[in-house]
Parts: sequence; C-alpha cells; structure tokens
Amino acid sequence: MTTLPSPHDAIADSAKLIAILERHYKDAPEIEALLNAHRATHSQMTTSYHNSEEAIAAWRAALARRWTCEITARRLYKQTLRQLVQHYGTAETPTIRLISRGGAEADSTPTELLEDMRRLHAVLSLEATTLPFAEQRLAEIAQACATLERAIDEVAESERQRRTAVLDLRIAREVYRRMRRETCQALMNQIGDRTSLDLIDESLVETTDQ
Repeated sequence: MTTLPSPHDAIADSAKLIAILERHYKDAPEIEALLNAHRATHSQMTTSYHNSEEAIAAWRAALARRWTCEITARRLYKQTLRQLVQHYGTAETPTIRLISRGGAEADSTPTELLEDMRRLHAVLSLEATTLPFAEQRLAEIAQACATLERAIDEVAESERQRRTAVLDLRIAREVYRRMRRETCQALMNQIGDRTSLDLIDESLVETTDQ
C-alpha cells in the first residue's frame, strides 16, 4: 500500500520542488506550466493543512466541553436520585424504578445520559407536588439537559467538519504525490542531467500516513 508523506513533509517538499522549477523554467519555457500548477497545488495543500488543524482543534475543544457537561449532568443525576431515595426511604419504589436503569446509567454514553436526565425530569414533574426539592431540581435538570444536548450536537458537527477537513488534506497530499512524480519525469525529459542531482537531493522520503 502506497503511503502518503506527512503534511509537513509534503508542504516542505512542495516548496523545494517549486524552487527547482523556478531555477529551470527560463531554460525550458514548457516548465512554466508545471510551475504554475505546483504553485496552485502548494497553496491548496497549505490551506487544507491549516483547515485540518483548525478543525481538529475545534473538535477537541467540543469534546472537552461535552465532557464538562457530562460531569455536571452525572453529578446532578446522582444527587437527585439520592434525594429521592432519602425521601422515600428505599430505592425500591415505583418512582425510582421508573428513573433508574439498574445501575447501567453509570456507563452511559452522552446520548444515553441525556435520555436518563430527561426521564428523571419527567418523573420529577409528575411527583413535584410531593417532593420539597422538586422545583429546584427540575430547573437544574432542564438547564443541564439543554447544555448537554448542545454539547452533543457541537461534537457531532465538529466531528463532521474534522472528517471533511482531514479527507480534503489527504486528497491534496495524494494529488501532490502524483503531480510530483509526473513533474520529476517531465523535468528529466526537458532538462536531463542538469536537474538530476536536484531531484535526487530534494526527493521526498515517504512516511507513515497520518
């Protein structure tokens, strides 16, 4: 399987290849078209790289925000459930059975946690007249649900953007890899031995794909 150069290596190599083309295009006017094509490809690859880095940073930030929301929601869930147990004197009441998933909520995904919180809110709403702490907890749970839902949506969107940006960068690197091979051959055909040392010295060492 052909590996692609790392983004840093590809961009650096592209700049070096452009420098080679700039040194030789006056000797062979046909090379000017290659030079213009490489300048455009270099610009696209650089833009794709920066977009990818920004998308990855945004995705990581969204994950961190979601994690913070999860911690807040889990803490609130446990506190409210504990209050219910204390109020009823046991965890085996129908009300608590409606809320709890038998401990499975401890390992819930963000989406499952949101469902747990919404179920807790619904049951508290039904029992609000008999629970002295219901009004405060209902407001807190509603806020936690809204915040967590936004965080989940942000992660989903940032993940979509990250995948798109990373794919765009991969495509740009693949385009450059193929263009480089064709350009090296064209240079050898046009200029011959005068550029062979340049091409060898500047050849790109392929690395593990990233």
